[in-house]
Amino acid sequence: MALVSVIIPVYNTKPHLRECLDSLLLQTLKDMEVICVDDGSTDGSDMILAEYAKKDSRFRLVSQNNLGPGPARNRGLGQAFGRYLIFLDSDDWFEPELLERMAAKAEETQADIVVCGSEAFDADSGRPLAFSGRPKTKGLPGDTFAPKEIAGHMFQFTCGWPWDKLYRTSFLKKTGLSYPSLPNSEDLVFVFQSLALAEKITMIRQTFIHHRANRPGSVSNSRHKDPDAACRAVLLLRQGLEREGVYRFYERSFLNWAMEFLTWNAASIEAFGIQRQYLHRLRREWLPAVGFEKHTCVYYESRETYCKYLLVKYAPWPVLSGTLKAYKRWKRRRGYGDK
Repeated sequence: MALVSVIIPVYNTKPHLRECLDSLLLQTLKDMEVICVDDGSTDGSDMILAEYAKKDSRFRLVSQNNLGPGPARNRGLGQAFGRYLIFLDSDDWFEPELLERMAAKAEETQADIVVCGSEAFDADSGRPLAFSGRPKTKGLPGDTFAPKEIAGHMFQFTCGWPWDKLYRTSFLKKTGLSYPSLPNSEDLVFVFQSLALAEKITMIRQTFIHHRANRPGSVSNSRHKDPDAACRAVLLLRQGLEREGVYRFYERSFLNWAMEFLTWNAASIEAFGIQRQYLHRLRREWLPAVGFEKHTCVYYESRETYCKYLLVKYAPWPVLSGTLKAYKRWKRRRGYGDK
């Protein structure tokens, strides 16, 4: 049994894959296994994975037909034997001390989840982006806490992606959590449910992860193929929290986060006609289904979040379209949410 299992879903990231895998070879923690799940790559990524598996017995290649990032991560989960596990996207890379520092923090605190900081850089130019993925400390009692201690900030203190979080494997096995089969936004369902169900969460404020943003072919750049997947993910998350009997503790934080996320999702759709159709469904179907309409403005954490709700719900199309374009330009410059 390795101390840490690293699960990497891979689909057509050949230009960046060696940098990702080499960051694992450079880890100061040697007691690890690396499970590379090739999700039907057609660009030669599988050949690179086979090369690393041949030269280092800690690397294991698992192949499957193209099913998407959720099923690929689930396949890796089913084969992980480490005491802890972490997910790494195949176009990102880790700092050398990440696994050692994260595992030591988990051992020290006995937390189910360890969260660290990340930074984004532009895929084309390599320049750093303004976005910071460090955990936000507002409303937190300290670096180690139980989820219900931060009920009002559960969905705000960290992002809904999995690659900056180290999990205790036994915790995940006990909860039975898995990723839904969605073409995008599948990670937030898994991540936020895991945070809500953990007995203890801890964080390291340093930046250990480098996230490649604005990459052509990334999940976010293909959201127009199924824009409603984000809404389905939000509803799946709410249903999961309700099923576990914890939604009432996190409802306000959840709805404030969901409004921000669904607005970002709308802005990320570049095809004009598809964006308009999506916003029509969001206004008529998804906002009521998620549960926004039963709350007044005082329920929202900020005037900005409530204004986004009013825009999406009531604004004429030309006003809404222009606002979303400006919002997207601002988000893109900062490197928000490419995965």
